[in-house]
Amino acid sequence: MNTPLVSIIIPFYNAAATLARTLESIHASTHRNYEVLLVDDASTDESPKIAAAFVREDAHVRLLTNEHNRHVSFCRNRALDLARGDYVSFVDSDDWISPDWIANLLTAADEADAEVVIGKSMQVLTGGAQEYPMKGLSRRRALTFGQLVFKDNCVVWNKLYSRALMEREKARFDTEIQIGEDLLFNYNLLQAARGIFYSGSGYYFHQADNETSIIRASTPASRIENYEKLLAKLCANPRALTKPYSAAPRKVARDILREHYRNPDCLLSEATWERIKQLDRFLPAKTRARHLRQTVHRALRPGKA
Repeated sequence: MNTPLVSIIIPFYNAAATLARTLESIHASTHRNYEVLLVDDASTDESPKIAAAFVREDAHVRLLTNEHNRHVSFCRNRALDLARGDYVSFVDSDDWISPDWIANLLTAADEADAEVVIGKSMQVLTGGAQEYPMKGLSRRRALTFGQLVFKDNCVVWNKLYSRALMEREKARFDTEIQIGEDLLFNYNLLQAARGIFYSGSGYYFHQADNETSIIRASTPASRIENYEKLLAKLCANPRALTKPYSAAPRKVARDILREHYRNPDCLLSEATWERIKQLDRFLPAKTRARHLRQTVHRALRPGKA
């Protein structure tokens, strides 16, 4: 049996502080049949030089460069167009993997005959790390789309995807979405997967407190605008209002409402209100009530805010 080739896609922008660690972790992988597609999104720091050094030292690594900043979805799509692997994995430029991460996901994909394998991950914060408490992922098992909790499983970095699935579904990232592009990608793709499996071996280490992340650097108004686009695209799916397909749109609707109630000057469009009410006409009231409870709680315990 041939050893599967895994395409590892890493977009980066001004990642000089972390990129070497990311690439070194992949180089230490026990699975040796891989290719790394680095996409430099017009960085202005030393990260292109770091990437170029790895290209010179490791024939597995290729470097693509954008002439100007195009954002993560464009970068991932550019790499997907060139990926040659039997499987595809996405790694963020400030994260890293354990040496057995890829090998364990491949073993699970083969044994379970799954087109998508979800792996364990660690949440890395300043001063320590802890295992991500993702709902529904407590033991090795096969999963259905309806069993996925999209609040926890919307990211792409904890998964291994069959390229056959991605090509069959013509899966690409929506370049109009800057926040939540992972959720939209997975929402559309995982519905079509012939087998989803959770593998409880190895770890992906996710740097959760990166101050330069898109969502941390965004304004409330820009987040709401992005979430409104995302909700519209999710609700374009004919099954979006039915279970289990409504879980992801409901998550985004709650995100929109939370941002709105925290920042009431940021208004929502009538179309957004209509979509939210179609999902759950009581959702605005429930979200507002929760927001008020949290506000009172923080006021009573200012040291815990």
